[in-house]
Amino acid sequence: MSSVIEKYKEITKSLEKGQLIGIDIGLSAVKVAFLSEGKKGKFKLEKYQEFFLSEAAIIEDEIQKPEEIIIGIKKILKDQKISKHIACIGIGGPNTISKRLQVPDGSKEDIEDNIVWESEQYIHFGADDAEIGFNILGKIEEDDVIDAIVGAAKIDTIENYTNYVKEAGLIPKIVDLNVFALTNIFEVIYAERLAEIDEEGAILIDFGAQYTTVIIYKNGAPILSKEVAIGGVLLTEQIQRTMGVNYEEAEDLKINGDDNGNLPEDIIPLLEEHNEKLISELKKVLSFYIAAGSSEQVGFAFVTGGSSRLPGLKEALQEFIDLDVEEIDPFLAIDVKGNFSEEELDDLAYCGIVSLGLALRKV
Repeated sequence: MSSVIEKYKEITKSLEKGQLIGIDIGLSAVKVAFLSEGKKGKFKLEKYQEFFLSEAAIIEDEIQKPEEIIIGIKKILKDQKISKHIACIGIGGPNTISKRLQVPDGSKEDIEDNIVWESEQYIHFGADDAEIGFNILGKIEEDDVIDAIVGAAKIDTIENYTNYVKEAGLIPKIVDLNVFALTNIFEVIYAERLAEIDEEGAILIDFGAQYTTVIIYKNGAPILSKEVAIGGVLLTEQIQRTMGVNYEEAEDLKINGDDNGNLPEDIIPLLEEHNEKLISELKKVLSFYIAAGSSEQVGFAFVTGGSSRLPGLKEALQEFIDLDVEEIDPFLAIDVKGNFSEEELDDLAYCGIVSLGLALRKV
C-alpha cells in the first residue's frame, strides 16, 4: 500500500502548476528563490536562501560532492518551508553555449531545421551530445530572415543536475541557461527603460565565483555572451596561499576584511593584480562594443554578482568602458513579501540575480 501512496504523491507533484522554484547551483553556493506574481506583472519575493558549498564541491564544472548539493537544497526547502515541488534549474559554464542566429525564412519545419543545423557548428562539445533549444525573436523583413536565439547544453550535464534536484525531492520542469535567466530578470527589472536600453544596447556583466559572464544585450535579446574564466575564487585561493589560512577563512578575509573591517596589507596587491587581470580579459571581449564609431557601440553598462563588490573593480571597469556602471537592483521590480534581514537582501541583490531569473519561469 505504501508504494501506491508514494506513486500517487509523485504523480501529484508532477502535475503541479504555477511559478517554479529557481535553483542556481554555483561554485560557491546553491541559491534557491521562489517568487509569486502579483498585479500588473509585479513580482513578490516569497523565499530566498543560500547554502554555501565547501571547497572543491565543484571542480571545472563537474560536481564532485553531489551529496552536498542535495543536502543544501533539502535544507533550504525545509528552512524556508517551501511546499512547491516544481523547479527550474540553471546551468552555465563550458558545457553550455548560447548564440544569436539569423536563418532564411520559410516554413515552420524549414526554419527549425535551419536553426538546428546552423547552431550545430558552434557547439564545441558536439551536437550529438547536446540538447538544443531555441526561441524565435521575430522576422527581419528587409533581409527576409528569421532572428533567433539558441541555447544548448551537454546532455550529461543536464542529466546530472536534474538527478541531483530529483534526489532533493523536487520535480525539474525546465532547465535554463544562466545567461537567459540573467537577461530575463534584467528585462523585468528595467521594463520601464527597456526601449531606450534595447535601442542603444547594454553591457551586462555577472562577476561570479568561477566565471565572469559578459552579455551584450540589444534588439530584444543577447547578441553576444561569453564567459571569462576568471572569478572571485581565484582571489580566494591566492589569499589562502599568501595568508596561510583555509578556504573559508580566505573567503571571509576577502569579503569582510580583518576584525576592523579593513583588508590586510598583504591582500591589497593580490586584489589589484586580480582586478587588472580581469579588466585585461574584459578588454578583449568588449573593445569592439565600446569603440567610438563602432556600429555595435552600446550606451549602458550594468553589473551584478558577488565579485562585483571587490574594492576598485567597478571603478576600474567604469574607467575602461567610459560609461556609467549601474548595479542591477532587483528590488526595482520585485517587492519583498517574506521576512528577510538587510544582510540577506543585500546578498540577494548581488548574488541571487540568476536564481530570481530562474524563478520567473512558470508552467
